[in-house]
Amino acid sequence: MSLLASIVPGPDTAVVTKNGLRQGRRAAVLTAAGCSTGQLGWGLASIAGVGALLATSVVAFTVVKLIGAAYLVALGCLAIIANRRPHGGEDEQPDRLPQERGSRRTTACYRDGLLTNALNPKTALFMSALLPQFIKPGDAHWLPFALVLTTVAVSFSWMGCYASLLDRASRALARPAIRRASERVTGAILIGLGVRVALERQ
Repeated sequence: MSLLASIVPGPDTAVVTKNGLRQGRRAAVLTAAGCSTGQLGWGLASIAGVGALLATSVVAFTVVKLIGAAYLVALGCLAIIANRRPHGGEDEQPDRLPQERGSRRTTACYRDGLLTNALNPKTALFMSALLPQFIKPGDAHWLPFALVLTTVAVSFSWMGCYASLLDRASRALARPAIRRASERVTGAILIGLGVRVALERQ
């Protein structure tokens, strides 16, 4: 179930694609690590009962949903805007050391994945609906945590494989015009996902 949920494209896949196409496999993996961290947070929150709160509180669900939708739209717009710059934006400024640029890119990719997942209330609802199916009264107290870790590990493993496939695809799309077009499409998809998330009901 975790693998099937991971394979279905969504905001996480879109943001990994955006960073992977623009910055390569390492950026895609770092973004996936951020997504998995957010998923881990939601899993632990679901064990603590936060998922149930989102499931029953329209206000809480709507607030998180709208913030997440706005973030996705912002990511999409920034991807399209950055795509129009001839040298990729501020990371290419000559007065920055290579180590500093690399550190900034690493932080940005991880942050993109973390916030995309952390601001998606659907992840919390998924965890809250999934975990109870595999837990019976009297089971060990560690079992819910093991299930969360398993789900996160499966998700990250799939995203890692996807990052490798994306890296190969990006090499095939090495021509600047084709790469720019792909990045614009990815930006548009992020905007579309943000709009869809905003219009979704609990």
